[in-house]
Amino acid sequence: MDQSLSFNRALVEKYDRPGPRYTSYPTAPQFHQAFAMDDYHAAAQASNQAAVPKALSLYIHIPFCKSLCYYCACNKIITQKTHRAVEYLNYLKREIAMQAALFDRTRTLRQLHLGGGTPTYLTREQLAELMDCLHQAFNLDDSDEHEFSIEVDPRTISTEQIEHLRQLGFNRLSFGVQDFDPDVQAAVNRQQSEEQIYALVAAAREAKFKSVSVDLIYGLPLQTVASFDVTLSKIIALRERVTENLKAARHKLADVEDAIKVKTREVARATDDYVHEHPWKAIGTATAVGLVVGLLIGRR
Repeated sequence: MDQSLSFNRALVEKYDRPGPRYTSYPTAPQFHQAFAMDDYHAAAQASNQAAVPKALSLYIHIPFCKSLCYYCACNKIITQKTHRAVEYLNYLKREIAMQAALFDRTRTLRQLHLGGGTPTYLTREQLAELMDCLHQAFNLDDSDEHEFSIEVDPRTISTEQIEHLRQLGFNRLSFGVQDFDPDVQAAVNRQQSEEQIYALVAAAREAKFKSVSVDLIYGLPLQTVASFDVTLSKIIALRERVTENLKAARHKLADVEDAIKVKTREVARATDDYVHEHPWKAIGTATAVGLVVGLLIGRR
């Protein structure tokens, strides 16, 4: 059987050229000097006057990182001076207020994404402050049907903080894994362990995040087809491992709950027997600890 590789040369040549980064939308070529502030305000106003105005989507960029990942081409600020985030947040809150003023308050903000940089560069308090600002400025969808996502650098967050993100309203997480090979990680200055990723993914599942995804990159230095296949296999195994461990944990919890129910029934029976045999002693004891005596008299 002829298994020679074939391809569409015209199609390859069409896309064999530099293009805008897919992560930006609208993409960079859509922005130009001819589209001024008045045009933007007019577009926002027109969207408000649609027969059925659409729900709003919002992207917020947190540019700070504590270290540089060598593959990164995003807009970023590498700094250990965490106080710089305070100044940035002040400007960001002003920008949020300016943008919110352009859109009808009745329109629900249904999609929110925090990217970077490193959104989890911000402290718990700063993230809470940011979400509070958004609640005040926009009509946020408070049901869990919204899509509120945040990019997470596993090196900057604990399992406890995962639960805090869920409490803030986020229901989608994206972990930056890139590659599990230690040599590749060292080459791109992004070193993190498999156990670190596993613990965070398990915490996210336990916190009932609706979507948990991981970012992988192919074409990194020292990466081979074989080494990347290992990373893919580990990601698949990670999902299965988390699922099995959560099942085991839930079964264990169910066993504990059953044991508590059994013990509660035993205590209740013993209490009923005691009250039946010694009603006045039971009333005195109940009165001493502030219980309702009438219930015990009714038992008599």
